[in-house]
This record gives sequence, C-alpha cells and structure tokens, in this order.
Amino acid sequence: MGKKKTNKIYLIICGIAFVIMLIVLFMEGPENIINALGKLNPLFLVLAVGCMVIYWLTEGIAVHFAAKSLDPKIKFSTTLLVTMIGQYFNCITPFASGGQPMQVYTYYQKGVSLGSAMTALLSKFIVYQFTLTIYSVIFLICKLPMFTDGELKPLTVLVIIGFIVNTFVIVMLLMLAFFRKATTKLAHALIRLLGKLRIVKNVDDTLEYIDKELTQYYENFIFIRSRPAVILKMFIVTVIQLLVYFSITYVIYIGFDIPHNTDFFTIISCQAFVLMISAFVPLPGAMGAAEGSYAAFFKGIFGDYYTGVSTFIWRFLTFYLPILVGIVINLRMTKRGVDLSNAAEAVKEVEAQNKGEAE
Repeated sequence: MGKKKTNKIYLIICGIAFVIMLIVLFMEGPENIINALGKLNPLFLVLAVGCMVIYWLTEGIAVHFAAKSLDPKIKFSTTLLVTMIGQYFNCITPFASGGQPMQVYTYYQKGVSLGSAMTALLSKFIVYQFTLTIYSVIFLICKLPMFTDGELKPLTVLVIIGFIVNTFVIVMLLMLAFFRKATTKLAHALIRLLGKLRIVKNVDDTLEYIDKELTQYYENFIFIRSRPAVILKMFIVTVIQLLVYFSITYVIYIGFDIPHNTDFFTIISCQAFVLMISAFVPLPGAMGAAEGSYAAFFKGIFGDYYTGVSTFIWRFLTFYLPILVGIVINLRMTKRGVDLSNAAEAVKEVEAQNKGEAE
C-alpha cells in the first residue's frame, strides 16, 4: 500500500474518531452542551488557541536554533513550515512516526542538506524526550500519590507504563551516546531473535536500517556535545513549550464560570499524565485513550456538567486543529508541485545518490 493511500486512510480514521467524539458529546443533550458553552468566556477560548500557537512557535524556535547553527542561511519561516508539516503528519500517524520524513524532505526542497535537516530534527527529538522525562519525574513524585486510591487507580498503572516507555527511550539514547558498541550489539541480538521468531522477515535489511539509525543518533550526540549553548537554548524553549501545552486545560478551566477549586500545578500534572498514557497507544493521536484518560482525570475537576465539553475543546485544539492547518498547508504545497506523499522514498533516493557520489 502506498504512503499516500495510507495517509488517506489515517485521515479517514481521524474523521471517524471526530464524529464519534461529537456523538458521545451530544449524548449528554444538546441543551446541556449549549448551556455549558455559554458558561465559557470567549476570551479564554482565544487564549487557549493562543497557547497552541505558542506551542507551535516554540517548537519551531527550538528546531531553528539547531538548524541555524548548521546552516546560517535557513530562514525561520522555512523552519516554521517544517514544524507545522511535522505536527500534521505526527497527528495522523501511529506513535507520531510520520512527521520526521516529511520534515526532512521539506527542508531539502528548501535547499537544506539532508544531513543538516536530520541533525536539527533529531536533536530536537532528543532534547524533547529529556525535557519530557524531567517533567514526568516531577509530576509523578509530587502528584501521582493523589490518584493511587479510588476510581483513578487503574489509570495510575497506565501512567507508570507510559513513563517507563519514555524512560526506556532516554536510557537507550544514553546508552547509544556512551556505549555505542554495546548498544549496537544489543540491537543486533534483538533483531536476530525476532528473526528466529519470524516476527522480523528480512533480518539483513533490518540490521542495515538499524545501523544507519543508530549511527545517525550517535552523530547527533556528537553535535549536542559540540554545541552546549545551542542545546541549552533548545532545552529552555522546550521547557516553555511543554509548560504552555500543559496549561491549555488550565486556561479552559479558568474560562468556565464555575468554582475554581483546583490549583494550576494539579491541572498541568493531570495533563502530563494524559500525555504519558497516550505515549504507548499505537493509534494516530492515541485516539480513544487520550479522550478517555482526559475525561477520567478531569471529571473531578470540571464536574459531570463540563467534562464532555472541556474534553472536546481540548482535543480539538491539540489534535484536530493541527490536522486542519496541516491539510491547508499540504494542499498549498501540492499546488506548488511539492508532493509529500512519497517523502520518505524521496529522502532514501537522495541519500542513496549522495552515497553513490561519495563513493
């Protein structure tokens, strides 16, 4: 199945999920929804949208710090375009796996070398994972004990699993940074084991792909060690980026004309727990798990009357809005002759060509 067709299927799935979310929302009664929305101050809805815009801008700024240090000619407008394309394809693909090839290809179309594009984007990924882990540790220590009893107890297990998944990624990255040979041997042994179990079909091709990816990550750590000032700036911006993202629900909460009995730190902690649960769900945008865990964690904060509406607003802003913006950008790029549907294949072709020229 071609990548373009696969992305269309993912989009259809996202559309179906949106319709289901609307149906579940309207099951609470149209009058209740209208009344609940009437209690929302429009100014705070605008501020919540503004938080998403800031989230996108800070993502672009962090990536641009790395990209600019590699290629001074890169314009921020290019990096911002790359950022929004990444947001779109990350939303519509499982495990947010589809964004990076599209971003690399877009950078390449704008005259940026593949090496610089990959290094900038992978450096941002590494910084993001480290920052998210730091946030997660703080929230788990300070707030998770509040939810270990009662109805939310089963969700705390999922939060811990999500934290373990993110921590595993960080541990593997650290192993690669400081124990490259051992990490490579471990990866090879795992692939060969999966081959014997017939889970991995083409072992040699998979090993070649793994070696290439591990080499790329290792080279990124060399880049990180050589530019501590750049990485520090990326880290600071990413701290702000995640804090703004976690704050979206708090802005929505303050916007409703209800008693505000929950503090800011508790709300952003709950938002972080939702993100941890979503991390290991193999569906675009962790559909179902994201909405369900959000509603569960915030039911006691918003109350039965406002939980459905707040879930819909949050999900629309953080998931469906990037998709809508991404569709518009993708259509405009297609009209200009840039086809992102085969970006991954195009990147591989350019890499093979560059390798052939080097040899």
